Amino acid sequence: MDNAEFARIAAIVFAVSMAISLLEMLYLTAISRKAPFWHTYAQPLKNALFVGLVGRLLPILGTVGFAVLGSKLAPLSLGNSWYVWPIGLLIFEFWYWVQHWLGHKVRLLWCIHAPHHAPDTLTSLIGLGRNIIELPYLGFFLGFMTALMGVPVEVIFVISLVDGFWGKFLHISEKMVPWKYGPLEYFMQTPAYHRCHHAKNLLYMDTNYNSITLFWDWLFGTLQPLRDAERVVYGITREVDSESWRDVQFSEFGALWADLKRAPGGWNKLCYLFMPPGWSHTGDHKTVAACRRNSHALADPGAALVQ
Repeated sequence: MDNAEFARIAAIVFAVSMAISLLEMLYLTAISRKAPFWHTYAQPLKNALFVGLVGRLLPILGTVGFAVLGSKLAPLSLGNSWYVWPIGLLIFEFWYWVQHWLGHKVRLLWCIHAPHHAPDTLTSLIGLGRNIIELPYLGFFLGFMTALMGVPVEVIFVISLVDGFWGKFLHISEKMVPWKYGPLEYFMQTPAYHRCHHAKNLLYMDTNYNSITLFWDWLFGTLQPLRDAERVVYGITREVDSESWRDVQFSEFGALWADLKRAPGGWNKLCYLFMPPGWSHTGDHKTVAACRRNSHALADPGAALVQ
C-alpha cells in the first residue's frame, strides 16, 4: 500500500466521520432542538475543519508519516502473521495511554491537550477538537514509537483508522445516545467511560486514557466506570469561554505564562512547565492528586491524622 492509497482511504474515513458528526449536529440543533447550535457546535466545527485541513495538507504530521520513519529505524519487525494484529493493537494502545497520561500530567503538554477538554459540552466533533501542535505529538507516539517496536506500517494505519472512527462514537452526545453499550462495557472504551474522561468531577478526572480497549487503564489503575449517582460535568476546572476558538485553543498557554512570570527562580519555572497542572511554587497545590487527598482528609479527618 503506497502513500497515495493511504491518503485516499484516510480521506474516505474522514468524510464518513464528518458526515456522522453533521447528522448528529442536525438532529440535536434542528430536529430535536436539544442543543443550541452556537454554544455546542460553532467552535468545535471550526476547529475540526481546521485540523482536518491541516491533516490533509501536511500528512507527514500524522500517524502514518511518523510510522514510516519509525519502521525505517526499527531494530526488528513483527512480520505479517495474524497474531501481529492483536499484538500491534496492544502496543498502539500502550503508547496511546502513555501520551495521553503525559498530556494530563505535564503542564506544558496539558496546554496542548486542554483544547480537547475545554468545551463544556461533548459531541462527536470534540474528537477533532485539538490544538494543531498535538498532531505531530500524537503522530510521534502512535506512529513512530509503535513502528519502532516492530509493528508494520499497514497495521498501524488500520488501527489508527479504527481508533479515529471509534473515537467518533466515544464522543457522541449523551443527548443522542444516553444508553450504555452492553457487553462492550466489559472490555472496550465506550461513550460511558469517555464521558468520565471529559468530566471535571474530581472522581472522574485523569481516568480512562485509552481509546479502544480497557486493558492498559485496567493494568495501570486509571480505569473509572461511570456512576449513576455522579452525573458528569464537562469541561476543565478553569473558566473557559467554550464559544471562543481563541480562548479554547490558547488560554491555557496564557495561564502558564502568567505562572512562569510569577515564579521565583529557574527551578520553579521548570516545575511549572513539567509538573502536573495545579502545581504551585507556594505549596498550595491544586493538582488532581492533591485535591483528592484533601477531599479524603475532609471526608475522614481521623484517617488524615493517621497518615
